[in-house]
Amino acid sequence: MTTFMEEIGDMVFRLGTNVKLSAYAKDIKTFNVILALDGKRSVKTISQEDLYEPEELAAKVKTLYDQGVIMQVGYETASTQDMTMPSGDESVSRGQSKKILDAIILKRSRGIGAIAKTLKIKMALKGINPDLLKSDTPDDPVVLDKLIKLARSYGLQLPTKSTKSKGRIKLILDSIITQRSGGSPIVAKMIKTKLMLKGINTDAYSLESTDDPGLVRKLTDLAMKLGVRIPTAAESSVGDQIEQFF
Repeated sequence: MTTFMEEIGDMVFRLGTNVKLSAYAKDIKTFNVILALDGKRSVKTISQEDLYEPEELAAKVKTLYDQGVIMQVGYETASTQDMTMPSGDESVSRGQSKKILDAIILKRSRGIGAIAKTLKIKMALKGINPDLLKSDTPDDPVVLDKLIKLARSYGLQLPTKSTKSKGRIKLILDSIITQRSGGSPIVAKMIKTKLMLKGINTDAYSLESTDDPGLVRKLTDLAMKLGVRIPTAAESSVGDQIEQFF
């Protein structure tokens, strides 16, 4: 028999839209569980890091989900088995179909066994046999594609694996400071201070820093407004950027 932790352990939840956390302030246990569900850590990780009894936590999370208090946002991205699509040059993934299927059934059935059973039958009629999908089952690209499209049609967020760039933030910051300061150390310092007031610490970024897509967009927009030209990797090497700045 599948336990609650086996069913939802890899899933990540957060407080539902328009749900007020303050409404649960009088129930300390529930309040703390909701706080722990930060939209980043899986139920299993929360159990390990916050020292919750696994099945007790999983049961509580499932109840909160069924009540509409929390919503599922995906799977823990730090996990080596996170729900991401492999690229063509990677080895065949395993268990992705199982995770997506479980997410679909959990969302659509809201924990009601009879509905879950009906959903499994419908899946089988579509050529997807839930009983054959295990956590170590090699993913069939055709089945995986069907499940991904179905999950997205239900509003489930499925993150895709992408290669994260590095140093782009540093490059944009250096371009803004260099071009706007005109080589003046005093002006450069003033620009850094202004950026700091906007919540951007220029000293916190290096050419090895993994880029935050949101911040990259924010800085790119700022550079465009200021008339700053951002060189591409092909136009300017890392060494050129450092030399130009100093």
